[in-house]
Amino acid sequence: MIFAGVDIAKTDHVIAAVDERGDTIARPMPFKNSEAGFERCIAWLEGAAEKPGEVLVAMEATGHYWMACFSYLVAHGYACVVVNPMHVHAMRKMKSLSGVKNDRIDAWLIAETLRIGEYETTRLATDEIQSLRELTRFRQGLRDSIAEAKTHAICLLDSYFPEYAGLFSDVFGAASAELLLKAQTPAAMARLKTTTIAKILSEASRGHFGKDKAAEVRTVAKSSVGVRIGEDAAAFAIREYVELVRHLEKKAALVDGKIEELLLSVEPLILTIPGISVVLGSQIVAEIGDVHRFKNAASVVKYAGLNSGVDQSGRFEAVGSPITKQGSPYLRRAIWLAAESARKFDPNLKAFYEKKRAEGKAHRVAVTAVARKLVHIIFAVMRDQVPYNPAK
Repeated sequence: MIFAGVDIAKTDHVIAAVDERGDTIARPMPFKNSEAGFERCIAWLEGAAEKPGEVLVAMEATGHYWMACFSYLVAHGYACVVVNPMHVHAMRKMKSLSGVKNDRIDAWLIAETLRIGEYETTRLATDEIQSLRELTRFRQGLRDSIAEAKTHAICLLDSYFPEYAGLFSDVFGAASAELLLKAQTPAAMARLKTTTIAKILSEASRGHFGKDKAAEVRTVAKSSVGVRIGEDAAAFAIREYVELVRHLEKKAALVDGKIEELLLSVEPLILTIPGISVVLGSQIVAEIGDVHRFKNAASVVKYAGLNSGVDQSGRFEAVGSPITKQGSPYLRRAIWLAAESARKFDPNLKAFYEKKRAEGKAHRVAVTAVARKLVHIIFAVMRDQVPYNPAK
């Protein structure tokens, strides 16, 4: 068997290979991240072994640049796997190469890591799962951008109109946002007539706010102690942030619809688990993919990075070691948030959470324990294709 390692980069990759004894097969070769480059890689592999079945190819599971090469080699009959970057780092130390790093050596180290069996079998997701993964990650990016824009807008309001936050329960609610698009500073709002403000608020809130709220806004604006220097620039920025939030929220709503449609066609049963919403369920399904690629629920726990680390020396063993956080951050976040909700609504998980708290565990530690238990439920539902039954 020939063990080949590919060091992945954005535009240029390098491949190296060793045999079963660890002897280098051929000089490491660079190739482009293109069809011509992949053909060059296959020609190199054909020179190393007569048949694709005699070669196992590995690459590090970092970033996303490996996917095109992985897919191309698999389509041409080559078995491909991924290796954990931490295992490659350990191999570097074992080979006393900690201070030596270049693409050729990295490719050789990946091949050596593969040779000793430190790898995970994987396969590219189905079209539906990959689509769900792209959409859920895109949605999270949108929500992060919305939160950032809101933070910037609120910081400006705190400086130029510090009393404004007390006027509305949600600064970015329909009525407040519409008003901020018309006037962003105390001076601008004070110049508006009470009837004008009332009309803006009433139309945006569908009659919830009227003259009383308009009069309150105008009174507060007149007595504001906000900063006055740089007011025009601040007003421009606040208006742009409010418009940006509205635009991004519309896009997020469109994405939410597509995500729900995909989830219901791929894995609707996950929604039978308390605490798992469409948003969290879609992220969990997208990151797990084909559940049968995992040996058991414990493997999913490890993949999510929710497993506890080990701190032991001699007779000493630390209790309550933090989780490793070495898996998928997207999956870990979604499961933890689902656990936070599930421990309130699922009787069994609620009792488990309260038991952990009674043992003196901190809230976050107890929720993490619930998250690990929730993974076993998720694994069973996805594996057996049956709705969640709390009685079991």
